[in-house]
Amino acid sequence: MVSFLFWQPKNFGFNPILFFFSHWFLWLVIFGLSFYWVVKNKIWWLGRFWILLIISEVLEMVIKHFSPWDRPFYQNGVQPPAWFGGYSQGSFPSGHAIRSAIVLYFLWQENRKLFWFLLPGIILVNLGRILFSLHYPIDIIGGLILGLILVKSEKLIVNNLVKS
Repeated sequence: MVSFLFWQPKNFGFNPILFFFSHWFLWLVIFGLSFYWVVKNKIWWLGRFWILLIISEVLEMVIKHFSPWDRPFYQNGVQPPAWFGGYSQGSFPSGHAIRSAIVLYFLWQENRKLFWFLLPGIILVNLGRILFSLHYPIDIIGGLILGLILVKSEKLIVNNLVKS
């Protein structure tokens, strides 16, 4: 079981479709949802969504600073391909997985048909993060759990921020 949590593919090549999903799809969904809420004048939804996204980004950066392991492609002195861009050393947790949980929560609340339509793409986001050696499965699992904790704490977080 433990070996699965740190599984990595052997010689996985570049796949442009999976690259799109693992790097850009989630951001397109985030900005698409944001635009939808602006057009529909659902500013409360937009605010709650972005508050959680900002908190998730801060939480991710703090935890990654103390991450117990490096990203998979840094293991054994290997550097990532140039097309990856700059990434932090820390692998745990996956920020994409945290944001995936937040996006799925809001999609479920807003539009269940859209949730089911976008779910395969969001699964590909997280699968791609593993296949491109950006994360181990444990990083994705941990990120999804942190995202679930955030969305379950959302009312408490937002109510305290609004009262301030």
